[in-house]
Amino acid sequence: MKFRRPKLRRLAGPAGRAGWGLADQGLSSLSNLAVGVVVARSSTVADFGVYALAFGGYTIALNVSRAISTEPLAVRYSGERTPDWQRAVRAGTATALLAGFLALAVGLAIAAFPGVPSKGVLIAFAVTMPGLLLQDAWRWAFFVVGEGQKAFVNDLIWLLAMLAIFGGLYLTGTTSAFTLTLGWGLGAVIAAIAGRFQAGVAPRRQLIREWVRRNWDLSPKYVGEMLAVSGTIQVYMLGITAAAGLVATAGIRGAQVLLGPVNVLNQGIRMISVPEAARALRHSYRRLWLVGLAISLGVGAGALAWGAIFLLLPPVVGRELLGPGVWNQAHSVLVPVILLQALGASNAGAFAILRALTAATRGLRVRLISSVVLIICGVGGAFLWGPKGAAWGLAGASFATLLLWWNEAHRAIAAHRRVSAP
Repeated sequence: MKFRRPKLRRLAGPAGRAGWGLADQGLSSLSNLAVGVVVARSSTVADFGVYALAFGGYTIALNVSRAISTEPLAVRYSGERTPDWQRAVRAGTATALLAGFLALAVGLAIAAFPGVPSKGVLIAFAVTMPGLLLQDAWRWAFFVVGEGQKAFVNDLIWLLAMLAIFGGLYLTGTTSAFTLTLGWGLGAVIAAIAGRFQAGVAPRRQLIREWVRRNWDLSPKYVGEMLAVSGTIQVYMLGITAAAGLVATAGIRGAQVLLGPVNVLNQGIRMISVPEAARALRHSYRRLWLVGLAISLGVGAGALAWGAIFLLLPPVVGRELLGPGVWNQAHSVLVPVILLQALGASNAGAFAILRALTAATRGLRVRLISSVVLIICGVGGAFLWGPKGAAWGLAGASFATLLLWWNEAHRAIAAHRRVSAP
């Protein structure tokens, strides 16, 4: 494999794509922050704890959908619009839509169990899951070919539709955790429909089997990796709930709602970073490493800056956003949760490097080790020292996993260089 020597030039293309990516993530962050805030203000602390667990279930479904539909699209079809890209988008979006309907069935099955609290929230997540996952797939498809402006417009459609629905709920006095969550999901459904016309192609279910078979070398490992990270969050949240109660879960989730833009940026940056890393690899290993470092430094610094805003703002702002009950719990763990989010976001560059190198086995290994560390530290901290212990345990574990990610990225580049050497 031959590489051109890197040249010192202004990377206007990557900068422009990153700019659209940041703008798009700003809108997506605003949508998620808005629904978290309004649900927190419209429910009890215990009910908000259930909402936090349900949102974690949505995150699992989203990550599994990405692993089987849009992650392979980003790794193998980054570049320009081509007939191959169109066929891949038809197949990938259809796969995401299928994942949404499977998630819908699972969600309704869980809600059918007797004794499940806040069933309405679970049902709201479930019935809108196909739209949520399809909308996310359209955003990936746009970023893969450098059309971030279309992803921005699509998220703007989601935000405006959601705000219109929220306005109607407040005017009619029908706001509740169920109706607000449903309104958020319906906004995504509307944006998913708009995405089909923006892309100029439609999902084609006949291509799902071909897509899964063609990407079988990557998808199972990506699914394992995504289940590890999402399942880990659910396991340690359930463990913290068992060790310190729903109040502890609500406090950590409340702090995460305030830091929602960080979490969404961490998740969404993959839509930008993976295609950029794949482009950098075609140039040189040095370019790949520098792109990875730039991604991690930028996201990490942004996460710390956002967290600092809430440390400096007067407490009345937090009480107004979350309500007194949730805010009191969130404020006590705000510093460690800021560190948890910032350190977790800073692995984005290493993640992109491993994706560009198609080092799926290495990524899965890091995820599995990280899962064990996070669960032990988070649940152990909750058992020994309560909510604060849980938050500080998760922050310390996040630092350890950051070191693991970058060590594996360094080793992956070295191994790829040896294999590609003439």
